[in-house]
Amino acid sequence: MPQILPTAERVLQVFEVFARESRPLSNSEMARMLGIADSSCSDLLFTLRQAGYLLRTPQTRLFHPTARLLDVAKGIAAADPMQIFESETLDLLSRESGESSLCGHLEGHCVKIFACHESPKALRYVLKPGALFDLNVSALGKALLGAMEPPARDALIDVLPMRAVTDKSIVDKNELRRQVAQCGAEGVYHAIDEGSEGVSAMGVAGIIGGRLTAISLVGPTSRIERHRDKNAGILLRAREEFFEPLGQSRNELS
Repeated sequence: MPQILPTAERVLQVFEVFARESRPLSNSEMARMLGIADSSCSDLLFTLRQAGYLLRTPQTRLFHPTARLLDVAKGIAAADPMQIFESETLDLLSRESGESSLCGHLEGHCVKIFACHESPKALRYVLKPGALFDLNVSALGKALLGAMEPPARDALIDVLPMRAVTDKSIVDKNELRRQVAQCGAEGVYHAIDEGSEGVSAMGVAGIIGGRLTAISLVGPTSRIERHRDKNAGILLRAREEFFEPLGQSRNELS
């Protein structure tokens, strides 16, 4: 079973403190903010300084991050690890379920499709990255709403246009709130014939790479309903394995 390494966690906390304070800090200040002994903090900052991630002013002896961390972050971002991760995740979901899988992010009043993996079956739902869906008619949208803090969720629902796409689309805001709350208790969110006639989806949401993200399985309604329990299990296992703990990132969702 993997274990959390306190030393590695402490290194990340150092940079979080610098980001929050936005100023050079002394060893004693950093030690106090991290809640560790001055001697332990001195060793930590010395190590980061020797690695080129911190510099120390010659007279005041204050520490501050260098540009090296930014250079490393730019190199990582250029490789687009989020897209690679989500593409592999969707491939696993589609192979296990036999249905198309989608990944989406919140964009204004909509969910924007970030990645898609098509079902291997002849009768399947096909969608391209970049497509936008109203939150009230998609499992992805409901899952994103369900992952938000209640005040932020209610404020967003208040301004949704609630357009009807099919005769099954939810256009009442109170009903949307009720469904989101109910599905949240179950852990999986549903959209049955709401975004497209004869097409249904199931989804979950959480944090991936520091960003609120939803994934879903989508296909013909009869097939989705027939394998409802199996698909729910697949999604819940994926959320447990691939998503970060939601409680650690709640402030980003409000």
